[in-house]
Amino acid sequence: MSWPATPVQGLPQQSPLQSPQTASIPRKRKKSNGVEDQSDEGEHGSGQRGRNQGVKRACNECRQQKLRCDVQTEPVYQPCKRCMKHKLHCAIDPGFKRQEKRQQYAELEKELNALRAENQQLRAGLPHGLAPVNNGRVTAPYPPSMVPPSPFSGSNEAAASRSLLDLASGYDSSLIASARAPSHTTLAKVTLSEGQVEELFNIYFSRYHPYLPLLSPETSPSEYWVLCPLLYWTVISVASRRYEPRRGLLSELKLPLHELLWDTIGTVPQTYHVVKALCLLCAWPLPTSSTSLDPSMILCGTMVQVAMQFGLHRPSHAQDFSRIKLELREEDIKDRMNTWTGVNICAQNVSTGYGMPQISRWNWFTHGLHLERISPALKNRCLIERFIDKITRTMYTMQRDLIVQNDETQRALTIDMFAREYEELAATIKQQSPLPIDFLHLHVANLHLRLTAFFDSPAAPTYRNDLSQLYVAATTFLKTFLGLPSDLELKPVEAELDLSDPPGSPFATNYIMQMVLAAGFTLMKLLNSFFASQVDTVSGRTIFLQTVSALRSISVVQNDLPQRLAEVLAQLWQASGAGGQRLFDDNGSKPDIDDSLQIKVRCRMSMSLVYDSIWRWKERFGAVRNLDRMVEHPTQPDEPADHSGPDPAVSGSESMMLPMASNSEDGMGIEAWDNPFGSNAPFDSLGWALDGFLELPMGNEQGFV
Repeated sequence: MSWPATPVQGLPQQSPLQSPQTASIPRKRKKSNGVEDQSDEGEHGSGQRGRNQGVKRACNECRQQKLRCDVQTEPVYQPCKRCMKHKLHCAIDPGFKRQEKRQQYAELEKELNALRAENQQLRAGLPHGLAPVNNGRVTAPYPPSMVPPSPFSGSNEAAASRSLLDLASGYDSSLIASARAPSHTTLAKVTLSEGQVEELFNIYFSRYHPYLPLLSPETSPSEYWVLCPLLYWTVISVASRRYEPRRGLLSELKLPLHELLWDTIGTVPQTYHVVKALCLLCAWPLPTSSTSLDPSMILCGTMVQVAMQFGLHRPSHAQDFSRIKLELREEDIKDRMNTWTGVNICAQNVSTGYGMPQISRWNWFTHGLHLERISPALKNRCLIERFIDKITRTMYTMQRDLIVQNDETQRALTIDMFAREYEELAATIKQQSPLPIDFLHLHVANLHLRLTAFFDSPAAPTYRNDLSQLYVAATTFLKTFLGLPSDLELKPVEAELDLSDPPGSPFATNYIMQMVLAAGFTLMKLLNSFFASQVDTVSGRTIFLQTVSALRSISVVQNDLPQRLAEVLAQLWQASGAGGQRLFDDNGSKPDIDDSLQIKVRCRMSMSLVYDSIWRWKERFGAVRNLDRMVEHPTQPDEPADHSGPDPAVSGSESMMLPMASNSEDGMGIEAWDNPFGSNAPFDSLGWALDGFLELPMGNEQGFV
């Protein structure tokens, strides 16, 4: 039985190629361009006209961002809320089309290519360091194994945006890239010729290298560039400290070298030669007028940690610290051992010079038979610095807690033991063909030992003898420093040093400058106290005046730390009496021992005297902010003090102590020194005493020179 076919009304006929799901989806509204829908009513009728009236157009800005738009075109055109909020031009363009970012980049590149010819004049007026590159190519400044991973590598939008921003600023992208990446002749805006580079390396090895014989003079500058760009430019910056053909080169290099340094450290060094650059920067830090901005302690800690990361503390087992197979030759092991020795020498110098806890790692590779594999130029220095480390750990560690009345005898015995050990060390070094610089550091070790006298009690039976030994150690060290020959490697040490000659050591390290400062403050204290009756004050004054001149000669830029500290030393000398201490009292006898040589700052090892003196200067003069102007008219310590100085009737020791009792209203009196949370609590060097003045500029501004 069949059912009759009944026609279905109202259902659209479906194409055999169209699925039911597709047929049920309504069609998208056809885009209207505002022109094709303006036909007369006769053709389309009222139904078509009603459908066209419901079509709304978004403004150009909203269409570009694919956002909902509430613009009104009738009866009066009103901008959309988004354009009004962001102050955009709200308009409806019939021919507007959305543009993709790649299309925008292509149009910008096409436009910039048309402007290349007009930029030739601008290109000729670029800064000195932005030189055109042939064929629009830039040679990679780093060896392939040392190129740091760049966050802009790859075909991503960030790289394209950065490149186009450079081009839009009127610079060729190849020029910008060559300016950013250092080369063997260009660092940022600083460009040197091949001859200048060769001359600077010769200056370094003849003047600065004897103070820290870490590098090899046989290695060419180009080889140092391949080894480590940071080491290459660090050598140039050290040699530029007194480069007469181009004065101000150091100030030009300061900012770009600072950036290269932290870029190299921030990308994790891939070669242990970076450690050598850090050693040089710790020995000759970039000049600054504020020790709170001095990164020497930070660089010193980084230097030690990077060295251990590369396994330099185990030079014969470098494979244990490498992810690739290493085949080390004997000269490679020696270089690693010499580098580790230099790291410990620099770390010990920084700790001693800044009065900080030692961070050196004197392990068994710097003892016994292993010393034979160390460079002869570093062997004596290694022995001396290990002796200084031993003194620090025994005599200065937690010094404040060790001073007790019942321990004076044991303390005196310990000092005598170190004195005998020092004599043995001096005899050993004299048998090994020492250089003048070895004798200088040997006298530094003796001064470091004898500065413990300022921690003694005036009631100790050996107090006068300890002060006498301190005076001898300070004058011997200063005479050696002032008599250093210009050629430290060839000229032998003279038996009698002529102090009438100008100082021949303006190339000294920062560590030597700090110890010269400590010796100068020692003479200032002793020659203006009861102890002056026991020494030749005329000879002592002569050495002191030449010490102030030597400190000023170490200065490399105006208003840097050596210049500022020399001014402080000169002012304190005048305020203390300028060495005019009465040698005998009214009865014709020598003055009695008093406590005028006691110091309040006791936690900065052997440099406590320096920081104690800076405190006294600050409370005596209160002119920290004017110090930058004072150095322009330096104080002559041999001239009598003016009316602003202390009362002539007051002795030197009393004039130094009076301000301490009268200046307690600002919270920096004597009681503030014993406060662990007081104003001297920050763990920096001299920042708490010398900060607050005009800082040195970081770039090559005119005022920096």
